[in-house]
Amino acid sequence: MNAREDFLVRRKSGIGGSDIAAIMGLSPWKSPVGVYLDKLSPVVDAELPSEAAMWGIKLEDIIARHYSTKTGNKIQRINSLVVHPTNRIFIANPDRMIVRPGSIVRVSESGVMGATRGLEVKTASAYKAGEWGTEYDDDAVPTHYAAQCMWYLGVTGLDHWDVACLIGGQRYVCKTIERDDSVIDAMFDAAQRFWDGHIIKQIPPEPITSSDVVKLWPTDNGAMVAANAKTLELLARAQELRAQIAALELELDGDAKLGIGGITGSLKAFIGEASGVELAGRVLATFKKAKDSRTTDWESLFRWLSQSIVAERPDMAPMIYAAVADNTTIRTGSRRLLIKEHKQ
Repeated sequence: MNAREDFLVRRKSGIGGSDIAAIMGLSPWKSPVGVYLDKLSPVVDAELPSEAAMWGIKLEDIIARHYSTKTGNKIQRINSLVVHPTNRIFIANPDRMIVRPGSIVRVSESGVMGATRGLEVKTASAYKAGEWGTEYDDDAVPTHYAAQCMWYLGVTGLDHWDVACLIGGQRYVCKTIERDDSVIDAMFDAAQRFWDGHIIKQIPPEPITSSDVVKLWPTDNGAMVAANAKTLELLARAQELRAQIAALELELDGDAKLGIGGITGSLKAFIGEASGVELAGRVLATFKKAKDSRTTDWESLFRWLSQSIVAERPDMAPMIYAAVADNTTIRTGSRRLLIKEHKQ
């Protein structure tokens, strides 16, 4: 087991900063169900990070050094989990700590020693710049990051946590999260209730999204459940909405079988052989031919080639079949909701 896999295993032993944001419904990436499955799953998810996350990791040291230069603070990287001194399920994985002059940061069972404050390093897309406010709005920090840092303050006992972020690869901001014991107490309470009520009892939290449902029950058991009043109401509303959508699509695109041209058909006829329609120099719609595309049916081509080769060289058949097996990937089917049409 490498260092990252070891860290991922130890992270399952408690609630961390990104976990609490999900538990409290503040995370844009993870739900309480995701935290539940992550803690109880025996599988260590050590898959490679996304490209954006990879660049974030590569830029961490550069951003941290820039922070140190701008603030004059000496920083030290922390390569271990920090555990709350009195509650072992409250854990933190801070990026770096600010070192007290003439000291070094030490992490022990009794907490963190030698640090004056913490530092979290982030990167953000230019599209997320608004979440970090403007130069006149020093307090703006994305809620899930603020929750993460507040959690770290609770676990470590420190009073301030800086967040250094590079936005769009060119705008650097540094914000400070100050300790708020009332918020920390609420977080600790939510984390303890989640751990006791879901992790210990192995009872999943209520699913919030369709993705949560599929994660909890990836396959069906073949049985049917009896509909209740609420289910019948939802099914009726779904059919009503589908009928409205079908009517709108018919109005928009028409139906050749019914001889209905629809709005798009009328617009195409108006444009005719032109490329589009405009008003006062502003293009309102275009009607252009798409570029020709070429596709190769590789499966049929390979089948033809393999049959031709085997016809000439029967001894090659086992090798070809083995190559097919080695290069065949089975995609696990996902569950789909199909609502049957029933006339009222």
